Amino acid sequence: MPSRDMRRASQKKQESVSDAIEKRHTLHPALYIGTIAILVLTVVTFILAGPGGPMTRGTGSSRGNVVFGSYKGQDIVYTAGGYFAQQYDALKTQAQQQNASTATSDSTSQAVWYQAFINTAEHFAIVDQAQSSGVVVSEDAVDKKLLTYYGYLDENGKFSESRYTAATAADKAATRSLTRENMESDIFVNDVLYGIKDGSKEVDFIKAMAKPERSFSVVSFPFTNFPTEEVRKYGEANKSRFTKIKVSRILVKSSESQATEIRKKIVGKTSTFEELAKTYSKDVYADKGGDMGWRYAYDLEADFDTKDTAQKVLALKAGEVSDVLKGSFGWMVYRCDSEAVDADFNDATVQQDVRTYITTYEKGKIEDYFTSRAAQLSQRSGEIGFDRAVTEMSLKSVPTAFFPVNYYNVFSFAPLAAKNSADTPTNAQYSEDFFIKGFGLATDQVSAPVVLDDQVVVLKLTGQQDLPAATLNLLGSWVTYLASQSVQTDLASSLMTPANLKDDFAATYNTYVAPSTAKQ
Repeated sequence: MPSRDMRRASQKKQESVSDAIEKRHTLHPALYIGTIAILVLTVVTFILAGPGGPMTRGTGSSRGNVVFGSYKGQDIVYTAGGYFAQQYDALKTQAQQQNASTATSDSTSQAVWYQAFINTAEHFAIVDQAQSSGVVVSEDAVDKKLLTYYGYLDENGKFSESRYTAATAADKAATRSLTRENMESDIFVNDVLYGIKDGSKEVDFIKAMAKPERSFSVVSFPFTNFPTEEVRKYGEANKSRFTKIKVSRILVKSSESQATEIRKKIVGKTSTFEELAKTYSKDVYADKGGDMGWRYAYDLEADFDTKDTAQKVLALKAGEVSDVLKGSFGWMVYRCDSEAVDADFNDATVQQDVRTYITTYEKGKIEDYFTSRAAQLSQRSGEIGFDRAVTEMSLKSVPTAFFPVNYYNVFSFAPLAAKNSADTPTNAQYSEDFFIKGFGLATDQVSAPVVLDDQVVVLKLTGQQDLPAATLNLLGSWVTYLASQSVQTDLASSLMTPANLKDDFAATYNTYVAPSTAKQ
């Protein structure tokens, strides 16, 4: 829940907002990137009590206020100076700071409004839980907190009695009520999240899982290096798939009888094919008079349930019009604009088309090819040594940094990476086989091929070391962090249910906000 993240950042004793954010960054940099947008709002939302003005919590909206939904029957109202408005202003400012060019776009505006709505709903949920749990904040505590409310401070940051006196009674009541709510929610969230007790054995188990760190030399066989000669050989062996014909098409989705009537007009020359395509065809070629250009046989086959139907199109002579053919999307009439020809597999454009086909539909053939090459490297390494085998096969090995068993890079502070990050095998962190084979090697031993999504790799173990003390300490903190995140997820799923939250955001936004935004 975003609002809980914000509270946590400001809750720890003697810890400033900037300290909290920096600690989050240190403990889990990857998550920091995704949540910095939320944490930036900490000062606005939880250290300050909120500006004066009508309240957002209540059983009904005031005149001129807009209701976006409700939480357990309490209207979530946007009203000037209220919690919702406070959230919106902070999120809007942040969006402008991050990307001024898109901050005013319709999609960004709607996203800002919706996040403000969700933040407010979560605030309602937390306050509701705090109050129902018996959390009580004394009047003295609220008074003390109000002494730090920015609206009552002078230029030197000290409480100004004159500014307090100048505020209207309604503003004072609103500010006091919202201050109390924030204090109640802070107490509840602090108890829930910081009441978690970490088991030392659990932490030790996680640390043991990550031991030791290892480094490797990696040889990669990327699928993009599939040889042109292999592409040409595949094309020659599958000529029928790459026969090309230039055709135009009319696709009718209503009925076969309408398609038949259209064909009669074409054959009877009462209307041109192009005119009828623009009028009746229901595909992306309609505006071009049905012109599909040159199409490969395999591409045409995708239009039909059987290859035999596609062959009827490929057999057309120049200018000939097909019968009405039942396809996957409706009824079609084709016209041959240029007769079918065999593909020239020495042509660079055709070779690229064949390569794209293999990558899309026959990727296993590329995988088999490079797995065989990788197996050859593994075998030769056992015969003449890894480095000599790499040189003999005109390959390149790259060194990795030290890293632990880190499936999915969950330990973001110890990622799987090559020394030159650009050489890191893509998707290796998501491969169990990579870690099983890599961490099962003895020193200088070479692995069997490891198949990743877009390449095959071979590993040689080059070094092993204990995890640095700093990394071990971070792992302990990571367990605490993960436990806190789990509690947050559980809390969110239990509180923000359809039974509790009535979400009328879309209808309200489109009725009241979007029209005014469009006028700006």
